[in-house]
Order: sequence, then C-alpha cells, then structure tokens
Amino acid sequence: MFQRLDELQTGSLYILTGQAGAGKSHLAVSARRSGTLWVLDTEGAAQNLQGKPGIHRRIQVVQTLSLRALMQAMSEVQHQGKPGDTVVLDSISKIFQAMRAYAQQRAGSETDRKTNIGYDEHVSVNRNMQTVYTGLTELKQAGFHVIVIAHLARKYRVSEGGLQDEGLRVLADEMIAYEADAVLLVEREGEERTITPIVKPPRPAHLRLDRHYPAVLSTLYPDLAERGGERRERRARAATGAEADTPADEAVHPDGPVTTETPVPGGPPRDAAEAEVRFFARYGEVIGGTTWQAVQRYLGQLLPRPTSVEGWIAVAEEVRDRARHVSAA
Repeated sequence: MFQRLDELQTGSLYILTGQAGAGKSHLAVSARRSGTLWVLDTEGAAQNLQGKPGIHRRIQVVQTLSLRALMQAMSEVQHQGKPGDTVVLDSISKIFQAMRAYAQQRAGSETDRKTNIGYDEHVSVNRNMQTVYTGLTELKQAGFHVIVIAHLARKYRVSEGGLQDEGLRVLADEMIAYEADAVLLVEREGEERTITPIVKPPRPAHLRLDRHYPAVLSTLYPDLAERGGERRERRARAATGAEADTPADEAVHPDGPVTTETPVPGGPPRDAAEAEVRFFARYGEVIGGTTWQAVQRYLGQLLPRPTSVEGWIAVAEEVRDRARHVSAA
C-alpha cells in the first residue's frame, strides 16, 4: 500500500486560462511524442481543431456536459488509457456555468436572469464541482497528464461604494487553483503567444510565478514535446562537422563549456521550441523581457525570429557577447 517518496510516479494538472482566441485549446492538443490524448469536450470546440497543424495524431474525443456522463468518461479514460497519456477538459467553466444554471432553476429563477442561489444550492454546486476535481486528481495520481481549460471572468467585491472590480479570475469555484500544479494565463499579441503562471507559485521547478514563457508545448512538458525536426538538425550538424561541439549546451550555459559541475537538464535542446524556452529562461532578465521584440531592442537589430536550434544558439551568443561588452564597459 505504501510507497517510498522517490518511487511515486504521478502525472500533472495544469489549468490554461485566457481570453477567447488566445489558443488555449490548440496548445492543449499539440503533438506529444507518444501516447493518446483524451479530450473531454463540453463546448464542441474539438471539431474546430480538425485539420489544424501541429495537432496530436492520436486523439479520442467525447462530447458531454452532464456531470454523470463526464464522470463516466473519466472512469473510461482511466480504464482504457495508460500512464503518460494526456487528458484535456475543455472547459471546466462550461461545467461550472451549467451547474449554477441548474441551481438557479432549483431556486425558482428564470435561466436568463441572474438570481442569488440559496445555501442548499451553493452546497450542491460545490459538492458536484468537488466530484469533478476528485476525478481529475485521480487521473493525475494514476500517471495521466491533465490539462483543464478555463475561461476568464471579472471578480467583483461588494463595498460601501458599490461593486469593486478585483480583476480577472478563473471562471470556476476557487478550489480549482488548489488542485492544479500551475494556473497559466495564455495571451496572444499578433503572432506572439505567451504563457504566464498566475494565481499561485507553480509546482514545476522550470516555471516561475508571473514570468512570461513561449506558448509552446515544450514549456509545459519539456520531456513530452514531440521532437519535430530533431533528426534533420542532427544531420545538419553532422554535415557541418559541428556534431562534436557543444553549442546547444551553451544556449543554457553560454558562459563556458558544460562540465560535470554544470549539468544540463535533459541534454541539448531537442527542437527550436525548447531552445527558445531555454534562451528566455537564461537571458530574459538580461534583455528585459521574454518576447522576440525584447531581443531586437536589446541587440538594436531587426533580426528575424530563429526557426532552428542553431539559430537560437547564434542569438544566445550575440546576447552573451553584448552582455559581456556592457559589463566590461
């Protein structure tokens, strides 16, 4: 029954939130290296992803809104799936809204009017939502990687002067934040998409609160992201005689060659996306931001965004050289 602490093998539970169109669903179903991706679709959004680039090859979708059907789907995933698979709930907000609407009906209100619900209805909503969270947590503890998509909503507090805006929050009851390893805000500005951990410090060691990261799968799962183009990059390095060099390691440790005293987590970057994550993790504070525009401002050049590991290494070397020059000056 009991296990040693270092023998525990659990999955993860992330919450992705953000405005409509930020790319939450697309990010959640991006290609993994292996395994099956199970989508619990409460909004019919899965159909919009069909045919889009970068989608995982093996996706199983069930469309449901009722609590009973949702719990049955979770049980079926745990029975048919295996540890390492990914489960996406899109979205928890739809479930929460449906439960509140049902509670309002029980309280005697019309479905299109906002009516306060009584204590019994609050208890019912909270109990049902806790049932959902327990099911998601059981999947995580069984070794599944769970991604919960949630909408953003404004939170208001009643004060003497009326309603006071307390800012954006996840549209679900507040227990969801305690269940998650990280609550991540997905934002889009033009072609740039970023992920920012919000609400609480994330449990994964590679993520930090209120810090911006590229909105790519390798940011969430450095070890699960598909190695797109890795074979081509290896061939290119071998053709140029650079296979024996360690420039990819210097993208993480650019101040010197990697030694046993400075280990690189996971080895060299597997693809351009991971190299980008490592670049901004290493140089974000140096350049004053985690966007490509910040790199351009720091270097004073309108450089094109790199599309390969080698490109990110070259940019890292330029930033490193400029930082050394500024320091020496």
